[in-house]
Amino acid sequence: MMQQRASLILNGPFQMMSIWIIFAALMTQVFPLLAQVNYVPNPGFEDVSDCNLDYGEANKAQPWKIVNAPIATPDLFHSCSTSSFFTIPTGGCDSGIYPKSGEGMVGLVSNLVQAEERIYARLIDDLPQGVDIYVAYSIRPREKCGGPMDFLCYSNSQCLAFSDFQFQSQQVILESDTIIDGAEEWIKMETCYAANGTEDFVLLGNYKETTETLRYCDYVNATANYTYTYVDEVIVSPFDVVPDTVFLCEDEVLGIDATFFEVPISWNDGWLGGERVIEVEGLYTVFGEVESCFLTDKMVVIKIPDEKEIAELSICEGAELTLEAPLPAVWENGDTSNTLVITRPGNYTARLLTACGNVSWEYFVEDKDCAISYYVPNIFSPNRDGVNDDLTFFFESDFDFSGELQVFDRWGNMLFRAENESAVSSLRWDGTFKGKLLGPSVVVWVYRYVSEKDGKTRTIAGDVTIIY
Repeated sequence: MMQQRASLILNGPFQMMSIWIIFAALMTQVFPLLAQVNYVPNPGFEDVSDCNLDYGEANKAQPWKIVNAPIATPDLFHSCSTSSFFTIPTGGCDSGIYPKSGEGMVGLVSNLVQAEERIYARLIDDLPQGVDIYVAYSIRPREKCGGPMDFLCYSNSQCLAFSDFQFQSQQVILESDTIIDGAEEWIKMETCYAANGTEDFVLLGNYKETTETLRYCDYVNATANYTYTYVDEVIVSPFDVVPDTVFLCEDEVLGIDATFFEVPISWNDGWLGGERVIEVEGLYTVFGEVESCFLTDKMVVIKIPDEKEIAELSICEGAELTLEAPLPAVWENGDTSNTLVITRPGNYTARLLTACGNVSWEYFVEDKDCAISYYVPNIFSPNRDGVNDDLTFFFESDFDFSGELQVFDRWGNMLFRAENESAVSSLRWDGTFKGKLLGPSVVVWVYRYVSEKDGKTRTIAGDVTIIY
């Protein structure tokens, strides 16, 4: 399979690449197509319960159902139909209209009060949240060719909506803002969507308010006016086209296919097209270009070196440190996981569980004091004589830290407060409270800080005498 897949890739956009790529392809990790998982059942109306088709039998394209049946009569057209009117192509003005693809399509009437036709189907699964969703369908209006007494109109009324299982949370997701009159060809409607957990059903039909509807009719005020639209290829698909993380041995390259329906594909490194080879580790972003938006998916490629990797780390006294391996590994204590939590310095080894051979990561962990060093004078005189007028607090650490300084009088009233954030910093207090100099006294200072090394909060304190 790997050699066949590599051959497919090299016959595409890579056919002009140098001969060493051909050799490398024999060692290529190849990921199968992850995309094009359509959550719409029977999206092209191909599967029918029987071919004895008549008016209003769109529900024979199971599991599609008709809204308000049997009042509405949405039609199903299929090449297997025993009725010439519902076979492909349709007769009369629509002779020559084939489905966008496959053997089936539906036809829906709208803008006619007594026959507003809508259909719906339950999605095959809950839509994943946090992933871009591609929503699309193809439409083609029935051609106006009935002469001066033709009540057929062109309109923008055909929509796709989602609804929860109680039909209480209805959301129109995809609709046209212009009149669709391109009867000579199929028009793809498409958009990007973010799931919110209420998408149980996909609905097709007219879900526009009257004020949002645009129509082109020969008889503007005729009550018999209507529109008729063919619909095919309904798509609701997560744009999950690449794996989140890929591990490659040192001499491997990655062959991948991110092809996604008919959506143009590009990458953050400038590559165009879904099929490609990746040789360099890093973060890759793939984009699907829709008319009004971009679908995105990300992948991290990590190379496993032939030789062992060495990491030099430090641990705070009394703290915990998590050692991380790039993939599951066997540690010296027998644990098998991506991580190992330690509480003391030393040397640790993780033997990676990989097909790349005997690869290990070694961690040299040394002890570090995460506490800060500080200097605070124990006396100062804010008498504005230019000598020791300010009290300066000096703080320093091997690691960044953030802290809050508070100064109190002997009754516990807070006289001063300040914050800082740095590995080396200082804070100053001018000996005033509410704009007035304090008299001779003893004040207490408290400094609470958090070291970014271990995330723990520590406190130091002292007192200072004010003299004049």
